[in-house]
Amino acid sequence: MDKDNKTTENKPVKENNNLHVNQINPEGKKTMINRIIVGVIMFLIVVPCLILGDYVYFALIFCIAMVSCHEIIMAPQSLTHKYKNIIYVFAYVMMILLIYWIFIKNNLKEYEFLKQNGKLDQFNFNLANGFSVPQISLTAFFVCIAFFFFMVIIDKNFSINDAFYFISMLFIVSIGYQCALFLRYYPFVDMHISNPSATGIEPFFKYWQSAELVMFLLIGVTMNDVGAYFVGVLFGKHHMTPRISPKKTWEGFVGGILISIIVSFSFAMILDALGSPLTSFLDINHWYNVLILSLVMPLTGCLGDLMFSSVKRNFGIKDFGTILKSHGGILDRVDSLIFSAIGVSLFVVVMSNEWGILLWHEPSVS
Repeated sequence: MDKDNKTTENKPVKENNNLHVNQINPEGKKTMINRIIVGVIMFLIVVPCLILGDYVYFALIFCIAMVSCHEIIMAPQSLTHKYKNIIYVFAYVMMILLIYWIFIKNNLKEYEFLKQNGKLDQFNFNLANGFSVPQISLTAFFVCIAFFFFMVIIDKNFSINDAFYFISMLFIVSIGYQCALFLRYYPFVDMHISNPSATGIEPFFKYWQSAELVMFLLIGVTMNDVGAYFVGVLFGKHHMTPRISPKKTWEGFVGGILISIIVSFSFAMILDALGSPLTSFLDINHWYNVLILSLVMPLTGCLGDLMFSSVKRNFGIKDFGTILKSHGGILDRVDSLIFSAIGVSLFVVVMSNEWGILLWHEPSVS
């Protein structure tokens, strides 16, 4: 996130060899306190939704996605005129389709399967039905491309740069949110695959164990952001990418990654020691899978952070929005999460198939 890992307004007060500690001025302390307060409020809202899961978590992602879509639409307008209303409407509709089409598809497949086997009375619309891999509708994506290129042709004020911006941002953000949904619902699929004889879902699994995977993601991303911010504030000296994010330092980058790996890996191992592993292939026996994901999260998070920062620099804006006060907009807070969710989901799919990338097939649901 663009405000993390900063050195601006902090002056080095002590230096021994190559180690120095920055002094935080009153404004920096106020910003830090505001960020902590907003972070606590977000924690109190998001975590209960994660634990409850099902349609509560479904609705949370929907609300976040709609605010994010608004921020995507508004970001370029600092440089251009206001877009036509049809752009607004289409962007919202496309965001919804790209994220949620998979749920309709999976349940239709479940419906047809049960119908063919004479078990139609067992059908119920379930968010976890067949959700073994994130998917984007190629038809919806093609419609998205065709629409924005068509707008370039008929609207002289809508440029090819606008078209590529909307196509790429809607695709990246949509698949990121779908992956966040996937990581919450996939454990139900994994439970069925690893234990086909299971006939019911215990409350402990439904409200806690199934939420551990997405909590693992949030811990990895959050610890990277927090570690990078505080290490950057206190020890940051060597700027990382001045052109894209002037406040980021290499010290913060390394500190964030190390803290994220240690905390997230420890979280997964402690859960396994308590008899509640993340998944059947993310436990002590597959510690290397956990370690890989613990590294993937901060690395992809940093990439997402820099990508969204470059978008803001391009449009000359500080934040995508102001809904979270000192934290900026929704996209300013979930930029790292979006990329990390995509990266972790891809590795989860591969790991679930024992790294058989080319031999992957979607498990059948019975």
